[in-house]
Amino acid sequence: MIKAVKRLLALFGIVLVVFGAIKSLFNWLARTENDEYEVWNDDEEREDA
Repeated sequence: MIKAVKRLLALFGIVLVVFGAIKSLFNWLARTENDEYEVWNDDEEREDA
């Protein structure tokens, strides 16, 4: 029983690390100046508002 709990906690920790890495990757991509993958550019947002 204790072994199963330890494995579940380890799995939960691994999932948290993976999600943290994905989040940091997206944050890094958002900080880059390359906007070719941006859905909206600033001019379109101003026109729609």
